[in-house]
Amino acid sequence: MLASHYTVKETLDRLVILFQQRDIVIYARINRQLEAEWYGLAMRPLELILFDDPQLSGPMIEGDPRLALYFPLRIVAWEEAGGQCRVAFNDPVVLMRMYVPEREGPYWPDLQPDITRALAE
Repeated sequence: MLASHYTVKETLDRLVILFQQRDIVIYARINRQLEAEWYGLAMRPLELILFDDPQLSGPMIEGDPRLALYFPLRIVAWEEAGGQCRVAFNDPVVLMRMYVPEREGPYWPDLQPDITRALAE
């Protein structure tokens, strides 16, 4: 879990830009707070995006179809009770260690340093 210096919306905006700069596909952006309001529920801000680089995940999924349960990847940002924005995500490096022990061909880079930097700048 990471802390962000920004609101939930600003945090996801920054991450979308980061991923687009890395040619990562954004499949969806979901605003759970807005969805809750549609049903008359109150909820603090919470948004998530589904993202992937099919050139990297495709060969991994071909090697082990169970990985399709994890791709596209997800990253979520939410506002805690005190107003702090937090971020959590499925780390592709961890998934690779679990399912692709031998690193052959293209593999996911460690996204955490770039994500951390985007949340702190």
